[in-house]
Amino acid sequence: MAGTSSEGLTGNVLSIILAGGRGSRLHDLTDGEAKPALPIGPHARLIDFTLANVVNSGLGETMVLTQYQPDTLQRHLLDNWQAETAEPAISILDGADYGPYEGTAAAISCVIDEIDIAAPRHVVILAGDHLYQMDYRPFVERHVATGAEVTVGVVHVPRGQATGLGVLEVDAAHRITAFIEKPFVAPAAPDRPDQALASMGIYVFEWSLLRDLLKEIEGTVADLDFGKHIIPALVSCGTAYAYALPGRQGREPLWQDLGTLDAYHAVQRRLLDGSLPLDPVWPIEYPIHHGLGDRRAIGFGSHLRNVVLLPGARVGRAVTISDAIVLADAEIPDGFELEAELSEHGKWCTISEGGIRVISARALQRLASRRRRSLDPGHFDPGTSGGRPERDSRPRMAEAAVPVSFL
Repeated sequence: MAGTSSEGLTGNVLSIILAGGRGSRLHDLTDGEAKPALPIGPHARLIDFTLANVVNSGLGETMVLTQYQPDTLQRHLLDNWQAETAEPAISILDGADYGPYEGTAAAISCVIDEIDIAAPRHVVILAGDHLYQMDYRPFVERHVATGAEVTVGVVHVPRGQATGLGVLEVDAAHRITAFIEKPFVAPAAPDRPDQALASMGIYVFEWSLLRDLLKEIEGTVADLDFGKHIIPALVSCGTAYAYALPGRQGREPLWQDLGTLDAYHAVQRRLLDGSLPLDPVWPIEYPIHHGLGDRRAIGFGSHLRNVVLLPGARVGRAVTISDAIVLADAEIPDGFELEAELSEHGKWCTISEGGIRVISARALQRLASRRRRSLDPGHFDPGTSGGRPERDSRPRMAEAAVPVSFL
């Protein structure tokens, strides 16, 4: 690789962001939009971190593959990336037009013709649903230097936390010797015995090689997937290498898979208290502020403790909520007390393993239905002439910003 500059390498690289997944373990959060469209702070969405990596790495053309509930995500990309910036040049390829995408590698197979038009030497396959900061240039450079057929991005994680991830074993040269999906006991990383190397779900390939491989396998596997099929095949050939995510500015590497409600809530809270180790010299395209939700959307006398309030949510007066995520479509009525409602009406909202409650419009509708059933039959049906009309449950908002307790 002597004499080859970083600019020469990255100038012929196509970034492909897979952004079509739902994230089913997030329940209500992804009922109406794809996981990469999840709000992070009051202004950003999850996919912005991957796009910021592309921009800050100096990569050019980018394809974003969307599929599940794509409207919010596509609108965000059009409004905040295509309209406002010249770089990267972003193409949106939806599964309704090019798919359906039935696996991560199958999605690439579906857009081979479009990739051929871009004529890249290398492709960087990226996940649009992880929160991390990474310079992709050393990632590509390592791939070229080793002569690998694929280089897999990996991150060090505590071995006890790696059982739900794809974990790699590597030799001293970083060649991958085994790929284990969700191991019962995760193998130790050679440089850190208490940690394992988990796949980040990102890859570098020479395009001609990947293209030939996809064409060869095309049609033989219905849900062709990089983690399940492509990477294990190349590992068995001894041509797969690992690249470990380095930290930035002397910090530990930042990588979060927001695949659960607890993980999502924790990242939002860390963003709020300033403990998320974001590198300020590696920014996203528009600012993330240290605050969640709009305090003007919270009524007087309300107390929210350990609550993530997503932009668009409305909270009435004298409301008490703790340990929760309040979705953008939720309107919390005056006097609402979360603990009392759960105690009286049972589990009407999604509750995470860590005890985080998800309050959405759908959950509030379920609560309203249970309230009606608990009333005297002579009063519960507002559709009959003799029924007592149901109390107006819409929040009556304070006229201006008021003091609110975030404890």
